[in-house]
Amino acid sequence: MNSHLSDDHLIDRLYGLAEGSGHIENCTDCKRRWLELREKRAKLVASGEVSTSLLAGQRRRIYARLGVEPRPQMKWAPALAAACLLAVGVFLYRPAVAPVPPVVPDAQLFSEVYSMEQSTEPRGAEPIHELFEDNQ
Repeated sequence: MNSHLSDDHLIDRLYGLAEGSGHIENCTDCKRRWLELREKRAKLVASGEVSTSLLAGQRRRIYARLGVEPRPQMKWAPALAAACLLAVGVFLYRPAVAPVPPVVPDAQLFSEVYSMEQSTEPRGAEPIHELFEDNQ
């Protein structure tokens, strides 16, 4: 008694992974299943694209056969990461405060410029003189 070919064997043969045998020509049940597989493949090839709903259905059936619950796809993860980075950036952002120059009255400015002009020694030399003076 000949046993029927498994679905895996028929799929392997459909994609050229298994050798053909005379069983398909002699068995009406296997021949019917073989022709159905070829017809489904021809429809997919003719359509030019596979829909996401078809792929999702296949995925669900595979997980059901394995007895495992499928993990939900985390499509929101990149958006959450971007939102977190944006929140951290906003929290850490501190704009630089421009230094405010001191307001000096004109009379004081003219007085300092006049004293610098009349001095024989630069102003930067004053701290050096203080190093050599005796502390009293």
